[in-house]
Amino acid sequence: MSAADSRVDLTQVEKYRFTIEFADAPFPGTTLDEPPPVGGDAGPNPVQSLAQAVGHCMSSTLVNTLGRARIAVTPLKTTVTATVGTNERGRRRVRELHVEIHTQPVNEADRPQFDRCVEIFADYCTVSGAVREGVAIDQKVTPP
Repeated sequence: MSAADSRVDLTQVEKYRFTIEFADAPFPGTTLDEPPPVGGDAGPNPVQSLAQAVGHCMSSTLVNTLGRARIAVTPLKTTVTATVGTNERGRRRVRELHVEIHTQPVNEADRPQFDRCVEIFADYCTVSGAVREGVAIDQKVTPP
């Protein structure tokens, strides 16, 4: 694992509820769960986790891009809506993520630079870029 890699450990508590620990992180983990009727809604579900990861990464990347251009329009408010549907085989999939980022008012003198930042920032977002490109997943199941 390189310095840029990130590891999370999930441990089943019961049924669909898992605790998640972030390796080498200075903050506590959390609980993940599925909504009823299969789960107990004790924490974010996988769709919400994906939406939060994309929304946070895009928001942070925009903050960084605007900060480099010295454009002050923070704090931001971001809303991510995940649309779930079925694929051609009838399997449930996240079909679309709609990300809406609201900034504070823009100084009109900064408008051209602001527009340029908005045009390019998504290209630098690690998570949304990976989702758009289709992340390779190497899976392995090993019994003890």
